[in-house]
Amino acid sequence: MKTFILRVPVTRVIALLGLITVAAALPQHSNAAPSPRIAGGEDAADGQFPFQVALINEGLVYCGGSVINRRWVLTAAACITGKALSDVQLYLGSADRLSGGRNVTAERFVIHPDFDAQTYANDVALVRLAESLAFTGDQLQPVRLATEFFETATDATVSGWGRLAISNNQLPVRLQFIRTDIIASDDCAEQFEEPYRSRISDRTICTSNLPDQGVCLGDAGGPLVLDGELVGVQSWSIPCGTGLPDVYERVSHHRAWILAIALL
Repeated sequence: MKTFILRVPVTRVIALLGLITVAAALPQHSNAAPSPRIAGGEDAADGQFPFQVALINEGLVYCGGSVINRRWVLTAAACITGKALSDVQLYLGSADRLSGGRNVTAERFVIHPDFDAQTYANDVALVRLAESLAFTGDQLQPVRLATEFFETATDATVSGWGRLAISNNQLPVRLQFIRTDIIASDDCAEQFEEPYRSRISDRTICTSNLPDQGVCLGDAGGPLVLDGELVGVQSWSIPCGTGLPDVYERVSHHRAWILAIALL
């Protein structure tokens, strides 16, 4: 099936910032012995993240996403760039990857027009589903999009089916999540060397995790949630649980563009 990628213009110029997820771009904090669960997550309860989506290619979860209404899923642009519609299945409706959910096919990919595949700037995209979802019970529900800008916060959550360790390609059956703190952009930038430091801005959100916790390979595109609202789309990190911040695209910054597409 041919891929249809719609690029919709935005009304203002947005600075190009971001980075590809890499394992060895910066020095890693490795004094402690590797944990068998370096992502440091715990099992999600049924219905805890009813908006969570797994993007699957050739039977493997390779990215995450969030249901925002009956026909649209929000994810990272890097997760669908170069993919044909037939390459991607979306699994939703369950915290268990092997039971209780369903697979849905994609009808259209919409990538942010200013996404830069080299720097991962503006790393957001939308997937239009081939069918309309029915929201019933607590297993499948959309997530609210954040509207307000904020600098710091505590007790946010990030979830996904990514690897438990960078050295272990086995993916969890049960959806994993961690609680995390959102830190100020200046504090985040100080923890990176150039050129990565300058790619942190008010358009991005950084989280600071406990030792051996953090997003891992397969978690890109997944949700960062605070007080029941989607505040971030997982974009890049130095995986997994290395002590450096994880970086997200700020949903409130892209909200107008998201709604302009998702209401079509």
